[in-house]
Amino acid sequence: MVEDSDAYADAARAAGFETISGNAAKQEVAVACNLAATRWLVVAIPNAFEAGQIVQKARHASAGLGIIARAHFDAEVDHLTKCGANVTIMGEREIARGMIEHAFGESAAT
Repeated sequence: MVEDSDAYADAARAAGFETISGNAAKQEVAVACNLAATRWLVVAIPNAFEAGQIVQKARHASAGLGIIARAHFDAEVDHLTKCGANVTIMGEREIARGMIEHAFGESAAT
């Protein structure tokens, strides 16, 4: 895991997660992650521009890497997909889907 907050990085380490401190958009941090040997990358940062940089670097490092990214708007979904994300999850859609599933059953949301 890569975390730029010292407090969160320390908590992740204490929980047993291998953690790299830093900003994943920086080249030296991306190199330290050994993306070529990674199976999945989850990009959960809220800044779509920075997330796009991370996705592009990861895709360049490993064509077969599974990349899941977070987005807030349709334009961000498009941007992250063009950068190389396999799946982009938009929170507002997932909230709406959950509400529909809760109210009308799982089949109504598909």
